[in-house]
Amino acid sequence: MDGSRLRDVRKDNGDTQETLGKKLNVATPTVSKWEQGLTEPSFDILKQICRMYQVSADYLLGLSDDDPILNKKRQTKLSGESRAVLRRFEEFLIFQDSKRKE
Repeated sequence: MDGSRLRDVRKDNGDTQETLGKKLNVATPTVSKWEQGLTEPSFDILKQICRMYQVSADYLLGLSDDDPILNKKRQTKLSGESRAVLRRFEEFLIFQDSKRKE
């Protein structure tokens, strides 16, 4: 698991290592070790984390840099105007990438 991604998702959801540990019935140092990349959670705990935070396992495992579930969740925190700006910026970046490939 990519520990920094777990840390970011945990913080995005307002949890501390202690509160996440309590939710998963594990000790706080266990969560800390996951985030430092020293140990890995079991498959069952990984599934719990994904369900709890509505994030894909591929994203947490570092298999994908994009998590549509997480992106949608984050975007709902933005105002309509900010979401529109974000869409325009994304379109601009896609345009820039296409120009570089030409």
